[in-house]
Amino acid sequence: MRQYFVQEILAEGDEYAFDREISHHLSRVLRMKENTEIRIIDGSYAAFSASVFYRDGRTYALIGPREEKGAEEREITCLAALIMKDKWELIIQKACELGVTRIVPLITERTVIRLEKGESEKKVARWNKIAREACQQSNRSRIVEVTEPVKLKDIEKYKSDINLVAYENEEKVSLVEKLHEGSISFVVGPEGGISESEIDYLTSAGFERVSLGRNILRAETAVMYVLSVIDAFGGGK
Repeated sequence: MRQYFVQEILAEGDEYAFDREISHHLSRVLRMKENTEIRIIDGSYAAFSASVFYRDGRTYALIGPREEKGAEEREITCLAALIMKDKWELIIQKACELGVTRIVPLITERTVIRLEKGESEKKVARWNKIAREACQQSNRSRIVEVTEPVKLKDIEKYKSDINLVAYENEEKVSLVEKLHEGSISFVVGPEGGISESEIDYLTSAGFERVSLGRNILRAETAVMYVLSVIDAFGGGK
């Protein structure tokens, strides 16, 4: 079933007029027939079943019953060093599909990507659009936030109950060992890895070093690995 996010607060029986972009997608791209059932998440993150209809050249949804509220999503913050465009956008897409609730782009010593002055706002808007579309496609009931890029010194404001950093030189402590109930923040470095001074800073800030196994993983693979392990062995909310 197709799902769409809208900003308005809805109620059963409402007729909701889609904006031009979604209307075009439904009527011209998907050629969706009238009375096709879809799912709509409103501005309060309430989920409704709905059916599509067309009137006067516009596309509408007749809002049906509200779904019962499911279990709250576990709060998972991914603090990932910025990498090359295509791989970074892949991280956003796959992290959204795998259950992250917030993505924080990090600027580290070995971060190759540097945003020019005035470029950040446009980039963040694009990243959030990618996140929104990924959440929509994967039937998430919440839109993942992608923040402005931050430096390592600002990382403390993004701490959770469990705070971890994936480190290739950690040989004793595995990711699974550190997973238990509570919110999670995890750090993944850039292609060149996290420097020793940065690891020292992170551990002093309360982030525990963990191993992701014997093999060296690409940054984008590491993010997917961590989220998959949290989903499989995370020990609850």
